[in-house]
Amino acid sequence: MTYDFSITGVLKEGFRRTEGVKLTFVGSIIIYALIALFVKSLVEFIFPNGESLVNAYASSTVEMLFTLPILIGIMILGVKRAREEELSIPSIFDYFGMIIPIMLAYVAMTLILTIGFLLLIIPGVYLAVSYAFVYTLIVDKGLGVWEAMELSRKTVTEQWFKFFGLSLLSGIIIIISALPLGIGLIWTIPMTYISYGLLYHRLFDED
Repeated sequence: MTYDFSITGVLKEGFRRTEGVKLTFVGSIIIYALIALFVKSLVEFIFPNGESLVNAYASSTVEMLFTLPILIGIMILGVKRAREEELSIPSIFDYFGMIIPIMLAYVAMTLILTIGFLLLIIPGVYLAVSYAFVYTLIVDKGLGVWEAMELSRKTVTEQWFKFFGLSLLSGIIIIISALPLGIGLIWTIPMTYISYGLLYHRLFDED
């Protein structure tokens, strides 16, 4: 499959599509942040010696167990917006039923990315960008973990530098928008999720 896209074009369309759904995204992110904070506090109580490598990985895995499905739910909001489907805050909790493949993907990608960054920085960066759609493919298309990882990697690789540029530019925009009391995040965070949702919709939904 050959494709191309404009980084600024995707972000502009993502920004345009924030109209009418900003509160859904902001509400979802606030809920996610509160749950993540609670889980982190609970995990730190259970694993008080987080300095050790084993405890650090154990605590991180437990945190992801309760928060990653919600974060994926927010990612799916971006996909639904690209598909022009109805969005709702409660839908971000829909993916706990797929916790096993989600956590298997988390463990697999964590190990591979860790090895990539330890051996040489460039492979780690390459894979971190290339795995952009792994979780979405698992919960939305029902793909297996390795199948989703490989499909995401191969698809993103074709335009890797543009995906890297999109990640870099959207990150810079979010940081800048957070400076004036964080008000700009009301637009930029939904814009980013929707932008990736637009690319996902184009690459994996359309022929």
